[in-house]
Amino acid sequence: MSLGEKIREQRKKAGLSQEQLAEKLNVSRQAITKWETDNGIPDISNLIAISDEFNLSLDELIKEDQIVKKKILADSSSKQWHLLVIVYLIAIVAYIAFFAIVHNILMIGFFIATLFMLFFELRIFIKEKIGKQDTEK
Repeated sequence: MSLGEKIREQRKKAGLSQEQLAEKLNVSRQAITKWETDNGIPDISNLIAISDEFNLSLDELIKEDQIVKKKILADSSSKQWHLLVIVYLIAIVAYIAFFAIVHNILMIGFFIATLFMLFFELRIFIKEKIGKQDTEK
């Protein structure tokens, strides 16, 4: 049984409409429809919320669905990469600041490009953290 079929079955067992489940999970009704028709996969925070809502373990929800397992693993590794890139970009900014202070060499173009990428990565990282906190509430 696919994840979508499990979600639909549990929702119907609980006597909930897609709209009611969407409200409980703080997602759109369209998201529920996508999940139930296997046209989309909930992220890990939504899987946890579904698990809590229907009093199921995550194993019961996803164990048989290989596609979901692969997505969860890919999501978790991408978050680690964002953090690594942020650390790397901060090191580059420190290196540029060192050269500017010690050798009076300011690489303004490189500095601006690095700051742009740093803020871009921070935005993604923070957005993921806020999304995770919102679904925990």
